[in-house]
Amino acid sequence: MTKKVLSLILIGVLAMTIFVGCAKDEAPKTDEPKEGEEKTSEEATGGELKDGNYLVKLPVSDHMNYPMATMEVKNGEISSFDYNEYLADSGEAKNPDNYSYEEGLEVIKNLNEQFMDKKDVESIDYDAVSGATHTKESFKEVVASLIEKAEKGEVYEPAYKDGEYEAKAGEESHGWLSEIKIVVKEGTIVGVDFKDVAVEDMEGEKVVLDEETKEPVMEDEETPKTEPTNIKKGDVKSLENYSYLPSFDTIKELTKQIIDNNGIEDLELDGISGATNTKNILIELATKALEDAK
Repeated sequence: MTKKVLSLILIGVLAMTIFVGCAKDEAPKTDEPKEGEEKTSEEATGGELKDGNYLVKLPVSDHMNYPMATMEVKNGEISSFDYNEYLADSGEAKNPDNYSYEEGLEVIKNLNEQFMDKKDVESIDYDAVSGATHTKESFKEVVASLIEKAEKGEVYEPAYKDGEYEAKAGEESHGWLSEIKIVVKEGTIVGVDFKDVAVEDMEGEKVVLDEETKEPVMEDEETPKTEPTNIKKGDVKSLENYSYLPSFDTIKELTKQIIDNNGIEDLELDGISGATNTKNILIELATKALEDAK
């Protein structure tokens, strides 16, 4: 009797061992895509994307260009995407006609293609095309911001109608007439081109530039060396025909701010010293030009 009981116990233990072993050998179920399969947008980004159009524009650099990207989400999936870098004065995207760094253009093209294929910024091979390190870093930052907005449903609402909007001053000042062109794309300001144009032939002073560095030759810490020059009707004010440098600094700073702020509201004017007339007329003309853009 005792032997029968022991046998039954041993059989039970053996059966349990076999059952547990089989359970451990079963492969756990997973939602990971098989090799060769693409991740969905939600799997690639880590969160659910809300349908809509999204836009991210980074600040204008000292080189007067900046990155901007748009992305559309349909049915929770990224359906379109475009990243590019824009020139602050013309509002044009970099292309072979306005940008000589071919490697940089190739990197932009490659990153766009990879992202639309993989829908995952972490899966992109950033070494596939050499060069343009700054572009690659900007791309990562812009895409991360777009994904965050899409996860939160922070849909982009255009502020203006696409197009080019121009305005001119009512009268000339010392032989120069001010004018502005503002370029709007995707409902946001992408270019601000302010300039003073000579209305007549006249004599003027220009800054002496160093032959090698092309920087102004300074007589002291604040005063650039100048020399006489002839100005023809239609010439645009530049270092080649005008000697008051603060005017150019003011134009550059206001161009940055108008693009970054997407308008003339909330401009930080306290830090812009000198060239008061240039500052006032630029803001006046920008305000006038944008009236037709709304």
